[in-house]
Amino acid sequence: MKKTGLASFAKAETYKCRYRMLWAVPLGFLVILLLWNGRTFTTLAPSERPMGYAIALYSLTLTNAIIIPIMVAVIASRLCDMEIKGNTLKLLFTLERPGTFYVIKYLCGLKYLVFFTAEETLAILLAGKIFDFTFPESSSIFWFHFLSVTAVGAAILGIQQLLSLLCDNQILPLIVGLGGTFLGFFSMFFPKNINMLILWGYFGIFSQGAVTSQGDSWVYYYTDFPIELFLGFLAATLLLFLTELYIFKKKREV
Repeated sequence: MKKTGLASFAKAETYKCRYRMLWAVPLGFLVILLLWNGRTFTTLAPSERPMGYAIALYSLTLTNAIIIPIMVAVIASRLCDMEIKGNTLKLLFTLERPGTFYVIKYLCGLKYLVFFTAEETLAILLAGKIFDFTFPESSSIFWFHFLSVTAVGAAILGIQQLLSLLCDNQILPLIVGLGGTFLGFFSMFFPKNINMLILWGYFGIFSQGAVTSQGDSWVYYYTDFPIELFLGFLAATLLLFLTELYIFKKKREV
């Protein structure tokens, strides 16, 4: 049987998702994130506004560690359960190779993550305009925030997608997503050497907003973005994805 072209398969994937309201997932989590952090922005004292962006970045780091692992777990599960429940993988693989199927499915999920992180970054800038935050010396912190949150989310998405495609019951992948939420949040309070061993903890490692205590008060400040570590993380994420792809092809190839 003739294989379907890559563009046709991508179009078919989009067609399959059109009635599943997948855009509601990142939109819903974005609303939760804005409501969660909105109180932080509205209660800032005038003396705190010069470091308003640092406060926003730190606050969103904590929120992202909680929200994003669950969000990508839900997205991956919703994308994959149509084939799992319908037991249509073998039929699909008569039309397209398992590797192509896996990559297209991943890219489809990635677009929802990119939408979420882009809107979150724009929300930081908008909050700064509304509440008169002092603009930082370099606007690169916003680009680094977008890139790092997307990269960490993409690494987690790959794990969740593999689990969703290999598990007949989607409860296990969702449990893993929920476990990653707790692990990522509490890892921010671990020593850095331990934190670096936990994928879900990289939301905190790449954050450019930080806080320290001085007496009875908290002082927020900016940190330098670890570019070399980030490039290493991207390479590791690519290697992880290729490993996931290999595992899926070995498990499902017919």
